[in-house]
Amino acid sequence: MAKVHIYRTYRWIDKDPIIDAVRTVVKTDEKMNNNMVHEISGVASATLDNWFNGSTRRPQNSTVTAVTSALGYVRQDAFNPDGTVAVGFVKKRKLNYEDEIEKQADWLLKQGVKKKKRRQKKKGNGHA
Repeated sequence: MAKVHIYRTYRWIDKDPIIDAVRTVVKTDEKMNNNMVHEISGVASATLDNWFNGSTRRPQNSTVTAVTSALGYVRQDAFNPDGTVAVGFVKKRKLNYEDEIEKQADWLLKQGVKKKKRRQKKKGNGHA
């Protein structure tokens, strides 16, 4: 297992505090399930499940931003009196779930996203 560097102003033991902040946005503020978030953000439901209940310790910033911005939030951290950072998000746009699903579907069509074909496994003698 890789060693996690501990910083004086951004401390955490088990999981990055941004996971709890995103969970608060998704589950408490927006009252959404992981599949609903997937439908409007494009981030896989399994990714969200791994953040909230699984083994992910440090999610990528771009993925966190994709989820929170799709829900109408931007990051706004604050300083605690002891000088540590409190991770947080602020709502900047009202969420209309149906409109966001439509926007995501249109974006996917515009990008030409197609399901990738699965490669066939080669047999032992080199034939497909």
